[in-house]
Amino acid sequence: MVTHEGAAGALIELTHGSSRVLLSPAIGGAIAAFSQEGPDGPVHWLRPASAAALAAGDPLGMASFPLVPFCNRIRDGRFELDGRQVSLAPNYQDSPHTLHGLGWRRPWQVEQAGPSSASLSLDCAAGEWPYAFRATQYFRLDAQGLHVCISATNTGNGPMPVGLGHHPYFPDAAQASVRADVSHIWGGDAEVMPTTLDAGHGTVAALAGGMPVRAFELDNNFIGWKRQATVSWPGRTLRMVAQAPLDYLVLYTPSNEDFFCMEPVSNCTDWINLRHRHEPAERGGEMLAPGATLDTYFSFFTNLTG
Repeated sequence: MVTHEGAAGALIELTHGSSRVLLSPAIGGAIAAFSQEGPDGPVHWLRPASAAALAAGDPLGMASFPLVPFCNRIRDGRFELDGRQVSLAPNYQDSPHTLHGLGWRRPWQVEQAGPSSASLSLDCAAGEWPYAFRATQYFRLDAQGLHVCISATNTGNGPMPVGLGHHPYFPDAAQASVRADVSHIWGGDAEVMPTTLDAGHGTVAALAGGMPVRAFELDNNFIGWKRQATVSWPGRTLRMVAQAPLDYLVLYTPSNEDFFCMEPVSNCTDWINLRHRHEPAERGGEMLAPGATLDTYFSFFTNLTG
């Protein structure tokens, strides 16, 4: 383990063989880079954070950041639960919808750091998000790839709505294809909020066969995900494998960027406002009892195919 001091605090470097991971505890507990030395130089499995993003402390410029205690958007930042009206402030540009939880906007503490593994933690008191919780992340790098465990513990006195996930950015979108087994796509409105479930959308079949990232412009949730997905580029592949309850997949494929996002998550966008109209399997999310912990993990298995 090596630490590097920068404008946004220390970066933790993990290494194993020819692989390298940089973590930024201060910038939302994010992964700043994940690379492997190839025959022609470093191969970046995730889009690396730029010097400007690190200097600005911008989590949206990182390689991947944690999603806790909910994933993606809550419509207008509002929901009602057990007679309590919750109102959250917007936290992304000019969108009225609160996005990606709390963890990505807060510094995390380093609990442990070794040559190839590290643990981070985040303690949040009840406030605007009226539920106290503790979150942890554990990162391990080995010969197969990168493994990430993430958890949330309800440290308050009442039940807490919770969702977990991660938000990886993958490079070289124009050269990439994604393969995943899913059953339905959540169609969205003009504000990218879920409205309809569609099993016949072209992306469902396209993903099963290996879909070029540029085939569709997406910012959508998929359900019925089998918790495995493969990204293929010329000469290399990455396989993402997740554990329940990361049963949902988000694909973001902007046409004007050279990156795309493929996110393993435990709740669909706005799950807490969908819970009265849709079955749990359609929207995910769950209630966590006081003192209880929800934990899960995912892995990036990497292969330079030459």
